[in-house]
Amino acid sequence: MKKLMKNGKKAVAGLVLTMLAVCMVSSVTQAAPDRYGVRKKDNNGYYSYTKVSSYDDRGYGHNLKVGAKIGNVSWTYMSGIGTVSVRSASSSNAGTAWHSYQIGSGSRVEWSGNK
Repeated sequence: MKKLMKNGKKAVAGLVLTMLAVCMVSSVTQAAPDRYGVRKKDNNGYYSYTKVSSYDDRGYGHNLKVGAKIGNVSWTYMSGIGTVSVRSASSSNAGTAWHSYQIGSGSRVEWSGNK
């Protein structure tokens, strides 16, 4: 009987530790971000506008770095959490509008879109 109780305590302790470990580790998946990029024009000329939203399955925003560039004008970047938008500097010609985003320390994703 004494041996049975000792083994039972070990089994219960092992079960409790396993349950704690499972509860502490959350499986967070990263869905594809919602991205939008367009070339626009105002009184100052043409510019690129980029907006990216990215959240995990619990609703927490990802750390984002979002970029916009038009033609030969330098990249303009904005950083934030969840939803970030950025407008490039203006250009006198209607060059290609470039857009980019990076989630955390992940790879940078770049695309062009003039719409």
